[in-house]
Amino acid sequence: MNTPTGFKERLGAELAILEKARAERAADETSRHGQEAAARRIFRRTGVRRGIAFAGLTAAVATTFVAASGGPGGQSGPVRAVTVAQVLDAAALGAAKGSGREPGPRQWVYTKTVVCESTCGPRTSWARYDGAQAASVGKAPESQGRTAVLVSENIEFLRLGKIGEDPQKTWRVLSQLPTEPGELLARVSKDPYFAAGYAPHTRPDPGPNKMHDFGDELPEAAAPGARFARILYILRVAPNIPPEINAALYRALALIPGAELVDTLMKDAAGRPSLTISFAFHDRNNTVEYLHLNPETYAYRGLRRESHGPGGYTESYARTATGIVDHPGQVPGGPVPDPSDIVMIEPPIVHTRPVGP
Repeated sequence: MNTPTGFKERLGAELAILEKARAERAADETSRHGQEAAARRIFRRTGVRRGIAFAGLTAAVATTFVAASGGPGGQSGPVRAVTVAQVLDAAALGAAKGSGREPGPRQWVYTKTVVCESTCGPRTSWARYDGAQAASVGKAPESQGRTAVLVSENIEFLRLGKIGEDPQKTWRVLSQLPTEPGELLARVSKDPYFAAGYAPHTRPDPGPNKMHDFGDELPEAAAPGARFARILYILRVAPNIPPEINAALYRALALIPGAELVDTLMKDAAGRPSLTISFAFHDRNNTVEYLHLNPETYAYRGLRRESHGPGGYTESYARTATGIVDHPGQVPGGPVPDPSDIVMIEPPIVHTRPVGP
């Protein structure tokens, strides 16, 4: 897949800044010879194996980190600079290699996650591809107190018409998006179908005595933070995305100003050290949102949101497994579950917000 023009412009600008920093360091090489020698000794001792070693070069290249390729005996290979744009391009190239196979209408999208809100815990869910049913593991009166795979019908009138509710519709809407990142970014920023997530500084204030309904129409995502949050929401609630669109989503993120690389590997909700891109909203609650990627493959891992104002909170989400199966309760490559472990339950009476996988 060719790298789009807008993406190349940002990548070129970042690399130009990096080259300027390198030139400044070279001009000052004599006076800093001792410091550089010490730095080289540290890199030789580190012995990172395909990992990430971060160094703050200057304030002008705050979005750049240093990756070292380690070999046997702890010897580090050549150091290369990596920018936000390069990381997202690598994520796009990996996403473009997806299978691209659309499930059958009666197959199920299996997802295993870890969600941290007030507490952390694993969640396993299945969504039938035609959107008619959903399933999870738990206990209910119908299961007579035992843990089972609980399957319920999705009631049509309770749906909000947002991304993630119906896997089949989600795939088809996403497949109709443009693959040019700038055009895709403009489309998802305007289309209310993608507005189930919200950016902190764009959500209207409901007043002291009214809570927002998640079905309320939200404003167009015009600000950079709103666009960043919207794409991260798509990546969360749509684990099954057409490969070329998945790649374009990552490249669209690279066009949003304000994203930065976290200078150390940051643990996701599942405790996995992850390469992380952050976005500070600069709202009244000092909200920051994070995108976690696998540091080896650049594949999606999850997200995190922190609010540091009054009543601040932290929410994080990690996807640990996903796949397409033929039955609720089944895992990819696993056997068909025993029918006695599948229990039909009454659907919920209320549906207050879209439930991500």
